[in-house]
Amino acid sequence: MKPSRAPNGHSRAKRLPKGEGRADALKSLRKAIRVLECFSLQEPRLSLSEIARRAKLPLSTAHRILATLREAGVVEQEGERDLYRLGLKLLELGSMVLANMEVHREALPFIEGLARESGETVHLGVFDGFGVVSIEKMDSPHGLASQITVGRSAPAYCTAVGKALLAFQPEAVLEHICRQGLTGYTRRTLTDPPRLRKELEKVRTGGYAVDDEEHHSGVRCVAAPIRNHSGNVVASLSISGPAVRISKEAIPSLAQRVREVAGKLSARLGYKGEPAAPPGKSHQAPATTRRAVRLRTSGAS
Repeated sequence: MKPSRAPNGHSRAKRLPKGEGRADALKSLRKAIRVLECFSLQEPRLSLSEIARRAKLPLSTAHRILATLREAGVVEQEGERDLYRLGLKLLELGSMVLANMEVHREALPFIEGLARESGETVHLGVFDGFGVVSIEKMDSPHGLASQITVGRSAPAYCTAVGKALLAFQPEAVLEHICRQGLTGYTRRTLTDPPRLRKELEKVRTGGYAVDDEEHHSGVRCVAAPIRNHSGNVVASLSISGPAVRISKEAIPSLAQRVREVAGKLSARLGYKGEPAAPPGKSHQAPATTRRAVRLRTSGAS
């Protein structure tokens, strides 16, 4: 059957199904997402039976979804073997996402400059609703690179790049993370919610966050938030390295430099707020920003 034509001669767009048809389409989409979420960096290849088990789907349903995703290039099957992996189509889509993320595009020269200046690993992170995802990094030429992998989510509550973001999230987000449990990765991890809240208040006041061997023993990190034109924190920038190179005494000067660079990047994104105060002094944000923080911490979106 030929597609119907609009008055201008173009084919009419296909309408979304209504009622039960729309509900079925959404269910299928959710199942497909569950299948994709089965894969990880640790286990990039999975069998059909393992995918079905993890996605909690009947074998036939998992097979049908994988066949559709394979046709679209979203997953690939390894020859005749019963093993599947994520396809190059996802890399193409992910690259498009990064290319269209203004913060990623604008941050690259700042990341390169800060990495050269500090000689340590520099990360650019964004909040994914629960953790922090590194979307760009430059490793230190001196070895002992950061354990955070680009594209992989890490806990926000015990990483500096994460705390610099978590401090500016709505109260409901922090409450949800605390309810899920604060896993102790090292003996320095803050696993007590009240202590974490005090730490995040220090981040808001001082304008920077510190990971003092809280995620990985022997590794310290300093990070600062990045704001967009409306003053919202949209990303964070960090310097991380071994504790033998980043001493506690070096943290104030590193924090000041990270905040300066994050401030310049924020300005490139259109933020016109006041310049950051030196670490250790009371950080007084502009009135509009203070009001926004109060709204966020009260649970408003």
